[in-house]
Amino acid sequence: MKTRPYVLSIAGFDPSSGAGVTSDIKTFEQHEVYGLGVITATTYQNEDSFKGVNWLPFSELEQQLNVLAEKYTPNAIKIGLIESASILTKLTDWIQRNWPEAFIVWDPVLKASAGFSFHEDLHLSIQSLLTGKVNLLTPNLPEYQLLFGETSGQEISSQTGTSILIKGGHQKGDDVCDELYIPDAEPFKIKSKKIKGDLQKHGTGCILSSAIVAEVAKGQSIQTACSKAHFYVKKVIGSNHTLLAYHNELVD
Repeated sequence: MKTRPYVLSIAGFDPSSGAGVTSDIKTFEQHEVYGLGVITATTYQNEDSFKGVNWLPFSELEQQLNVLAEKYTPNAIKIGLIESASILTKLTDWIQRNWPEAFIVWDPVLKASAGFSFHEDLHLSIQSLLTGKVNLLTPNLPEYQLLFGETSGQEISSQTGTSILIKGGHQKGDDVCDELYIPDAEPFKIKSKKIKGDLQKHGTGCILSSAIVAEVAKGQSIQTACSKAHFYVKKVIGSNHTLLAYHNELVD
């Protein structure tokens, strides 16, 4: 029997399981990797209503990580909802000490789909945070603009040494174009047609980043991993007519 790579989601708990750790675990399973999970916060929400968040202190995150490190070495790690720049720094420092070879993807969840804002000032220190600590950042267009303003993705990637995938779901028109910027490489674009109708899904950003993590853990290049994840999300969006995704039998 083939052994699956281990991957880890460090993210919030969403009771609807449309986003956060439980959504990531569903995605990992469909991509044939074994998903581990560390909870950063408990959110009070469903797929269309957000009531609040209870953050776990870093000491509790560290306890979860320490017990996992006794047995597992993840190939790749997805970081989602985190409380602050300080917590992100502590997390990435812990990972570098204990799992230095792990590929780290940070999906900067700055605002819930129901409208709740988590961070207003994270952009103040984001570039120093990225340098040498995160391999790939996956903001949507509004998140990217909040973090970096009008500075180009290529410039930020070159300055920080971090690859950046700017998700194109908020673009107008009939096409979706995700733009991947890799230090010292040409930009890589992933294009597809938008799904017709009013189909939407809660947690697509979580699903995309966890799919990328899974593909990287299996040995795919960052370009291939981002492309496969893009089209996986399209299947998820078309899986049903509710805001909650179905993941079964979606991977080719």
